[in-house]
Amino acid sequence: MKVLCIILAVASALAIAFFILKYHILMNLALNARSTNLLSSGDAAEIPAREARVRRQIQEDGEWMDALPREDVEILSQDGLRLVGHYIPAPGTPHRLVVLFHGWRGSWTGDFGSMGRWLREIGCDLLLPEQRAQGASQGRYMGFGVLERRDVTQWLQYLEKERHNTLPVYLGGVSMGAATVLMAAGDQLPDFVKGVLADCGFTSPYEMLYEVGRKSLRMREHPAMDYVNLIIKLRARFGIREYSTLEAMKKTKLPVFFVHGLADDFVPWDMTRRAYEACASRKELLLVEGAGHVRSFFCDGDNYRRRVEVFFGW
Repeated sequence: MKVLCIILAVASALAIAFFILKYHILMNLALNARSTNLLSSGDAAEIPAREARVRRQIQEDGEWMDALPREDVEILSQDGLRLVGHYIPAPGTPHRLVVLFHGWRGSWTGDFGSMGRWLREIGCDLLLPEQRAQGASQGRYMGFGVLERRDVTQWLQYLEKERHNTLPVYLGGVSMGAATVLMAAGDQLPDFVKGVLADCGFTSPYEMLYEVGRKSLRMREHPAMDYVNLIIKLRARFGIREYSTLEAMKKTKLPVFFVHGLADDFVPWDMTRRAYEACASRKELLLVEGAGHVRSFFCDGDNYRRRVEVFFGW
């Protein structure tokens, strides 16, 4: 009997230890961009030819953007982090300013080199922040849009007070950057902000983390997500149920253009549909057949550009 009890005790301890380790890994990989991404496979031999071409274009356009004349700028977040951004002027007289927020484990050149070419050609100055805990910006943990939406406010204050901006401003983002600008759109923003472009955004940190855990770690929602939420509150100082794009969209008065690829296997396209349906302001939804995560611009570029320009009156 003693031996059986010992075996059961050891098995229970190992099960608990495995549970804790697995969800600490999820929390760390999700929120700490400076850790190794153990959830990705990335076997180059398995990349379809079309995706390989897109990746080459992204690399080439990113290098092009990195070589453009720019001003590297810094601001302080509300919680005292040094955030870095890059201001790239349009080649002629600018008609507007677009502030672009990259995605989870993304970069300003990788996520917006290709889109940046189009926007500069139609007369847009660009401001490309590096999101907290990523790139050259300070921070230990990402906030999945909950913390970053406050950084959007700080960047807009910088434009108003430091640059004395007089251009109409549009917020754009992909993936977590899309969630960032959608959440920010529910707050009180300066009058010069005129619209939002959100490509492949998710609904909430809770739903996105559960989606990653369910697919990558075979995680059950309870008690796993309750534990993950508790640890994130203790370490990163925010709750993954604290805010959502759905809540923000119910309050926003800004025009919002939503985009999502129907073949997205990372952020379910239905999350964008739900945000679109929750949106109380003028809105449009572009769903692109065959487009994966943040690939609509490459799969349906002419239509993407035309519809965005018409919607915003550019």
